[in-house]
Amino acid sequence: MLEDIALAVHARDPDRHIHLVLENDANQARFLGPGRFDAQWNDDSHHACHVLATGESDGYYAAYAEAPARHLARCLAEGFAYQGEVSPFSSAPRGEPSAHLPPRCFVDFLQNHDQVGNRAHGERLASLADEGKLKLLSAVLLLAPSPPLIFMGEEWACHQPFLFFCDFDGELGEAVRNGRREEFARFAAFADAKARARIPDPLSEQTFKRCVLRWKDARGTHGRGWLTHYRQLLELRRTEIAPRKFGPGRYRMLGERAFEVAWNDLVLRANFSEGPIAADSAPRGRLLWGNGNRTRIDPWTASWWIG
Repeated sequence: MLEDIALAVHARDPDRHIHLVLENDANQARFLGPGRFDAQWNDDSHHACHVLATGESDGYYAAYAEAPARHLARCLAEGFAYQGEVSPFSSAPRGEPSAHLPPRCFVDFLQNHDQVGNRAHGERLASLADEGKLKLLSAVLLLAPSPPLIFMGEEWACHQPFLFFCDFDGELGEAVRNGRREEFARFAAFADAKARARIPDPLSEQTFKRCVLRWKDARGTHGRGWLTHYRQLLELRRTEIAPRKFGPGRYRMLGERAFEVAWNDLVLRANFSEGPIAADSAPRGRLLWGNGNRTRIDPWTASWWIG
């Protein structure tokens, strides 16, 4: 079906560029490329970032908990973190080789409606992680060559939950209500039935209303500060990153939770550990963003260099 969709869309108006973006948890790189799908949402990248930000290791995050920085580095350079390796979550091989594809084929994100809404209580990252860690990860997201996705309200660090809600009724509604609670039974935090009973009812109108954005929060001191941060990064992306074409990247680990990724004349060095990392060489080019030290990477910092 996916192949038929791509063929039909491209054949209908060959002179018009239409962006086809795929969601495919199997990480099948065969669907990406000219004449097929332009890009895919990169869940691997999200999961690695989430583990780095929160330390969570429940559910599918278990597949990234052992080496989140290495998984993120591989995502930034090569697309998928799992390219045929066995996932500890499923105990089965996952993904196909993707290192030959350019970064434009992978849509990276820190949050989206699935990853937030499928949480039992719909918590956003702003409610789960340290502000400094989030600002660091947002700089990685917005300055990397891969197209970034920003979830509504993320740009001003919205703290409101985004819960799972629907307006089904009858048997379908009850099936959703019961299934929603049953799916969390395998999570340690919801092993107790009383904990699952506190999961918001997806059929309640109040559940939906809690998710409607309070735009006035974006105009407060906290919201304005975050908006300034995102606008500055997006302006750098517009002027320095977007005009250039990038091929696949290369990555190397500088420590267990520190790495370097290079694409053409763009270099990222990041340290997600609690101690400083001494680099074995200095990056080329001029500093685009971050700490200007060429031979040392401080804890929880990153620097971008461009030729």
